[in-house]
Amino acid sequence: MGRPVELPGSAPLVFEGGRSIGSRLVSWPREQVVKCLVRFHPDEPIEDRLEQETQLLALHDAVQQSGHELLLEVIPPRKWPVDADTVVRALKRIYNLGIHPEWWKLAPMSRETWQRVDALLAERDPWCRGVVILGLKASVEQLAVAFRDASAARSCRGFVVGRTIWHVPARAWLAGELDDAALVAQVLANFAALARAWREVRGGRGEAP
Repeated sequence: MGRPVELPGSAPLVFEGGRSIGSRLVSWPREQVVKCLVRFHPDEPIEDRLEQETQLLALHDAVQQSGHELLLEVIPPRKWPVDADTVVRALKRIYNLGIHPEWWKLAPMSRETWQRVDALLAERDPWCRGVVILGLKASVEQLAVAFRDASAARSCRGFVVGRTIWHVPARAWLAGELDDAALVAQVLANFAALARAWREVRGGRGEAP
């Protein structure tokens, strides 16, 4: 189970509760994974990037002391040019800092970019547990395509795509257009569709979403 530490929407990265992230983690159950979303771009101005990197280093030190696993969710901000290599270069920069998260959470990528991510992890951190796909509120159909693009990726382990599953039904429920039973049914149907799409492209290898 992932538990976030970032202040939502912060860029540069700010932790909920202030900079003393280590003092917070000591009270967390060990089985909870520390999840941090960072809007990181390798071509950001140096003053912004250094603040991000300082925060990431502090977080990495904190989980090393607390014994928690770390999941870094890396999303390049769109105010800077983003191409097929941007995420790979961002991960490489984070590795260059000496930060080795157990998990990465990344947006859907092309087959070619997945190959680059596989190669980077094999070179820089072969003990990394892998990558999970984030959804960015994509539709079930769009994520089915993303799963196919990731089907040959050695590092891809599953998906964590909450809003794809519950966002549309929840809005309808809040508007009074669905009752409780219909909400549950639609959320379940969305998750089941994603699970089927995942299993179809993974060739029966048995990885759980």
